Amino acid sequence: MSLTRASRLVAALASLMRDRDGGIGIIFGLSLIPIVGLVGLGVDYGMAITNRARLDRAADASALAAVVTAKAYVAANSSQSGVLDKARAAGVAQAVNTFKVNTGSVPLSSVTLATPAVDISGQTVTAAVTYTAIVQNSFAKLFRVPTTTVTNTSKASADLPSYLDFYLMVDVSGSMGLPTTASGMTQLAKDNKDNYDDYQQGCQFACHYNGFNGWNLAAGKIQLRSDAVNNAVCALLKRAAAPVVPNQYRIGIYPFVNQLATLASLSSDVNTLNTAAQCGMTWPLALTNLLDTGTTQLNSPGDPTTGTGAGGTHFEVALPQMKGIVGLNGFGDGSTSTSRKPFVFLVTDGMQNGQHYYVMSNGKYAYPGNPSKFPGYADAWWDGSQPSQIDAKNCDALKAAGATISVLYIPYNQIVFTNNSGYIAWENNRVNGFSPSLATPLQDCASGPSYFRTANSPADITAALNAMFDQALKLARLTQ
Repeated sequence: MSLTRASRLVAALASLMRDRDGGIGIIFGLSLIPIVGLVGLGVDYGMAITNRARLDRAADASALAAVVTAKAYVAANSSQSGVLDKARAAGVAQAVNTFKVNTGSVPLSSVTLATPAVDISGQTVTAAVTYTAIVQNSFAKLFRVPTTTVTNTSKASADLPSYLDFYLMVDVSGSMGLPTTASGMTQLAKDNKDNYDDYQQGCQFACHYNGFNGWNLAAGKIQLRSDAVNNAVCALLKRAAAPVVPNQYRIGIYPFVNQLATLASLSSDVNTLNTAAQCGMTWPLALTNLLDTGTTQLNSPGDPTTGTGAGGTHFEVALPQMKGIVGLNGFGDGSTSTSRKPFVFLVTDGMQNGQHYYVMSNGKYAYPGNPSKFPGYADAWWDGSQPSQIDAKNCDALKAAGATISVLYIPYNQIVFTNNSGYIAWENNRVNGFSPSLATPLQDCASGPSYFRTANSPADITAALNAMFDQALKLARLTQ
C-alpha cells in the first residue's frame, strides 16, 4: 500500500515537471519577440549612425570648400564689380558639388541638401551646410517605425584678406630737426652758432634755412628725429613687403610743414616707396632733407603756393588736405581692392606753430624763400613765431569720414639753455612751459586710446610704427 502511494507521488512530480517545461517554452517564445525587435532596432540604428557619419563628413568638406572658394574668388577678382555676390555664388556652387561627390550613394537613404548659406560680412566669410536624410528601417518597421530621420548642420569660416591704404603723414617742420637724444642736443649746441646774436649760446636745432649751419653740423654725425622717423618708415615698408595677396597694402608718404605735400603717392610697389624714402642711402635721408628750408619743397614746378610750405607747423591746413587725398581713394571697409580701408599714421611732436615764411599771391600764401627761389615772386618774410598745441578738432572731419587715425607722438625735448633774454629765450621758455601737455590733444586726435603711442628713441620709434601697422591689420579683421 505504501508502495502504491509512493508510486503516485512520483507520478505526480513527473507530471508537474512536464507542465513546468511547457511554461518555460511559452515564456521563452513570448520573450523572443522583443529580443529580436531590440536586435533589429540596433541594426537599424547602426545603419542610421553609419549614414550620418558619412553625411557629416560630406557636410564638413562642403562647408570648408565653400569658404575656401569664396575667399579665393575675392582674392583673384578683388577689383571686379559685384565681387562679393559672385564670391558667395561660387562658394554655394562648390559646396553643392563637394557634398554630392563626398556623399555618393547612401544605402537605404533619401538625402536632401538645403541650399548652402554662404555669407561675407566685412573680412569674414562663413558657410553653413544643412542636410536631412530619411533612412529606411528593416526591422523597426515591424514596430511601426518605418524610417529614421537624421539631420545636421556643418559650419566653417575664414578671414578674407584686408585691403588697406596707409597714409604716412609725417611732420618735417623745424622742431623735427632736434637731435633724438639730450646728449645729441648738447653736442650740436657746442659748435652751432645759429641765432647766436639773440641766443648768446649754441643752438640745439639743426636749422635747414639758408645761412644757418646747424643742419650741416649734424649731417652724418648726430641723428635727428626726422632721420629716426625715416628709418622707421623704411622698416615699415619692409614689414609691408609680404602681403597675403598681391596689392593688398598701399602706402603713401605725405610730409607737411605749413601744408601737406606728397613724397610718394599711394603705391603697393615697395621698390618705388623705398626709392622715394631713400631707404638705400646713408644719412641724411628723404625726411631729413625735407626739414623746413625756408622755401617750399615738393611743389608743383614754378608754384610756391604748393608743396610743404615753410616757417610753421599748420595742422589746421594739413589735416583737411589729408581728408581730401583720402577721399580721392575712398573710405571703404577693406573687403576688396576697390573698397580699401584707410589708416592715417600721424607722426609728429605735436608742436603747432602759426607762423609763415611767405608772401601773399592772389590771396594765397606762397613760400618762395628768402632770397626768392621762384621767378616772379618776391622774397619771403616772416610773421613771427606762434607756438601752440594742436587743436584736436582738426582731426574730427577725417575720422568722421571713415579714416582711422593712429598717432605716433615723439615728445618735444625740453630745451636746456641759459636765459640771456631776447626772442629765442622767450620762445624756448614758452615751448618748454607747455610741451609736456602736447600729448593730450594728440590723444584726442587719435581714433581711440589704443591708437596713440609715444616713442622717443630711434628703436622705440621703429617699434611703434610697426605696432601701428600690426594693429591696423587686426582692426580690419575683427571690427568689420
